[in-house]
Amino acid sequence: PIPVKWVYKVKRDNVGNVERYKARLVAKGFRQKEGIDYEEVFAPVSKYTTVRVMLAHAAVEDLEIHQLDIKTAFLNGELEEEVWTTQAPMYEEGGTDVACHLRKALYGLKQAPRAWYLRLKAELEAIDFKQSEADGGLFIKQTGTGMVYLLIYVDDILVITGGMMELQATKDQ
Repeated sequence: PIPVKWVYKVKRDNVGNVERYKARLVAKGFRQKEGIDYEEVFAPVSKYTTVRVMLAHAAVEDLEIHQLDIKTAFLNGELEEEVWTTQAPMYEEGGTDVACHLRKALYGLKQAPRAWYLRLKAELEAIDFKQSEADGGLFIKQTGTGMVYLLIYVDDILVITGGMMELQATKDQ
């Protein structure tokens, strides 16, 4: 099993006051072995030239641009491989020989970005977005009133479209 650890972080506001405490369970992915724990790790992201072209297109056509950051994105990726981890520290039950079978990705797993990308791609295709052949990180959808472009960079998405209604509808989906 792959070891896991807790990562703690104190989030502060701009004055320095404690806003909240965060705890994240992270896999020690550096202990993974290719061919055993994972097969593929590649996940396409938007090319720099595509981002520049789309921003120029948006400026010329006066399109709306919004940026989305998907919270806990990697935790939504579904694993294709069989991955086992040790129990989370302070949550051990049943002895040291008990392990956890993961169905979804954890931060730190080498295949987590790919698992997230495959899940996102499937969801986008289900709502009629088409992946660009020139750039795997660009998704395009033709709507009744125009085009919607999504530029993907891991767990960040740029939404570019002609109107606020299309933009909001895309964000809601």
